[in-house]
Amino acid sequence: MQQKTKWMGMTVVVMMLMLLLSACGGGNNIGDGANNMKDVLADVKASVDAGDPAKAKEETSKLEEAWESFEDDVKEQSKELYDKAETPLHAIEAGVGIEPLDQEALNKSIKELDQVLGEIAK
Repeated sequence: MQQKTKWMGMTVVVMMLMLLLSACGGGNNIGDGANNMKDVLADVKASVDAGDPAKAKEETSKLEEAWESFEDDVKEQSKELYDKAETPLHAIEAGVGIEPLDQEALNKSIKELDQVLGEIAK
């Protein structure tokens, strides 16, 4: 009986350590996500600058996928930063659907989103 209790106690300790370590590792998700999104955003900008609406739409889809991977974490941490990111992101998503591309408007939103992602990554 003592042996069984000892193993149960050790199991509980191991499970608590795993939970603690997984919680510690979660903080990097936001920074990694923001940096990944900045990389994809550079590809969006390149396609906008090239005047390639098909490529801009494709890259913007990747941008949205990147955002979806960590947006809930951002929203939980700071609703203000979440809202600041959503505004230019939606403008980019809408803008790439209009031909010809309005490069000036899109680049303004791209620059704004890039700045917000820098704040989020901190």
